[in-house]
Amino acid sequence: MPIKLTLSIALFLIWGFVSWRWYVCGIKQACPEPPPPPEDVRPLVFEWGNAGPIIRPAFEAYRDSIARAALPEGQILEIVGLYFEGEAGSDEPSNLGEGRAKEVKKLFAETLPEERLATSSRKADEPEDAQEEPFEAAAFRFIEPAALGDMAITELEGRILIQFPFREASKEIEPEVAAYFEKLAQQLNQSGETIRITGHTDSIGSAAANLKLGLARAKYIGDILLSNGLAPSRATVGSKGEEEPVAGNSTEDGRNRNRRVEIRIE
Repeated sequence: MPIKLTLSIALFLIWGFVSWRWYVCGIKQACPEPPPPPEDVRPLVFEWGNAGPIIRPAFEAYRDSIARAALPEGQILEIVGLYFEGEAGSDEPSNLGEGRAKEVKKLFAETLPEERLATSSRKADEPEDAQEEPFEAAAFRFIEPAALGDMAITELEGRILIQFPFREASKEIEPEVAAYFEKLAQQLNQSGETIRITGHTDSIGSAAANLKLGLARAKYIGDILLSNGLAPSRATVGSKGEEEPVAGNSTEDGRNRNRRVEIRIE
């Protein structure tokens, strides 16, 4: 077929299509509407730089399905708030992740006791179009404290919790506990990471006494790690006393969780 004829036919078809669209859509106003975008049914999403969650209609069932999971006695639901490179909203991006986790914790506190909830934060890869569209920024996992002798040690995202008895700042070190801290000191020496060791208490007693007790607990754990070869320059020791509870002090379970030392790996 000659090129000119082929070109003429193609131009005629294009002209016919444009004319049809002009007549149907412009004059008759009968042009079909494009299908709506699919509905976003994700139960819990966030916006860029914002710690407050957007709750969708499916959230209640989503939350209850997690709460109804067979949580054995003593197991903890950890809520991990995610944050992304370049997000604004706080001086430190990780604070935004922690803020998201705490906001979600409030929602789950309606169905789970506060002493069964923990929060942490983690940097993640930025979702596509995150700065324009809502995204998921909360993850969940179940944590079961590892009882080493009579000392409960819980490993969370980027931190370790060590429980203490009421009013005690030290404990007799059993072989399992000694082996755990020896291995931890070795891992820290190999990785080159530093740690912050912070002592915490319940709310029983005066704030000043609890601050002192928390510091004694932190120094006790720090001395164990130093005796296993951790360089003093790699660890800082401090106390928050009763200021930063992880659970309510109105129950014995909550007070037990608040009597702790936290090791944050940095």
